[in-house]
Amino acid sequence: MKKYINWGIIGLGNAARAFSSGFQNSFNSKLFAVASKSTEKRIFFKKKFNLENEYVFTNYEDLIKSKDVDIVYIALPHSMHKEWCIKSAILKKHILVEKPATLKLSDIEEIINAVKLNNVFFAEGLTFRYHPFFLQILSTIKKIHPNKIKHISASFGNDAIGGKKIFGLRLKRPNKNKRLFNPDLGGGAIWDAGCYPTSLVRELISVINKNNLNINPLIIDVKKKYGSTGVDEYSYIKLKFHDITADIEVSINKKLDNKIKIKTLDGEIIINEPWFPSTRSYIQIINNKKSELINCENIINSYQSEIETISSFLINNKKELSYPLPNFKETIDNVSILEKWKNYS
Repeated sequence: MKKYINWGIIGLGNAARAFSSGFQNSFNSKLFAVASKSTEKRIFFKKKFNLENEYVFTNYEDLIKSKDVDIVYIALPHSMHKEWCIKSAILKKHILVEKPATLKLSDIEEIINAVKLNNVFFAEGLTFRYHPFFLQILSTIKKIHPNKIKHISASFGNDAIGGKKIFGLRLKRPNKNKRLFNPDLGGGAIWDAGCYPTSLVRELISVINKNNLNINPLIIDVKKKYGSTGVDEYSYIKLKFHDITADIEVSINKKLDNKIKIKTLDGEIIINEPWFPSTRSYIQIINNKKSELINCENIINSYQSEIETISSFLINNKKELSYPLPNFKETIDNVSILEKWKNYS
């Protein structure tokens, strides 16, 4: 049985740099190959990970065709995910794709069909789901009686534009050449940030309903603010899951609370910084004016946990993640909500 997994990365932008930090101390995984059209990026990764020349590619397909690469992490712009997921599946390469998996429900369904047909592993890169803090969150919610939970709010947003503001006016303008602000590349707050709170809210609803994910929410309201490049720089959605409502807001032009707040009959549960668990992450339970604080117990590299978990699945010849990690159906359902959110008018 194979004891470690060789990874390849296509697309060497910021997502790939963050993800690659997980290989530093991994016990069952190695960054083995990279592919990029940028000479500068290829040189950076080659030096940092001591890669052999023959595994530093200028062409994405050459990396996927390499028999020595077990799985490819697709860190290309969102609009390119479908093409390269399907090409990877056809070439019998296991796949981890950066979030969001696709920009259309029909695209993710086509990818899953290709993955099943070619018997390869597939997962979406929701890194926070692999961190032990996520299990702490689920464990906390399981202890709350479902009838006591009435409302969930979730936010995930940061200022990706930067620059100084004078009298509230920003001098710096968003750069359309950057993926995040380019509508043709799947930029915008919904596609870039929406999958995080949408995924977690749906998982919380599942736990509240005894692990039943077959609950399709109603869209009650949507608000969007578009920037000068044509992408939504801020967006809000209100969902209704039977008796529980949920507010989700995302932003790429300002920092939000980056919290989950769960209103109960007796008080409130606050989950701070769930998206990138660190020393700032905690769960606060306020019950009848009494407060309990649960700190994040494991300060580990989330990417390392993600890489090692997926590598373990591959070593054991498994093609789909299992609970509480996102399986095929959950990925499809999340893309469905995001697409409806994006197209809502």
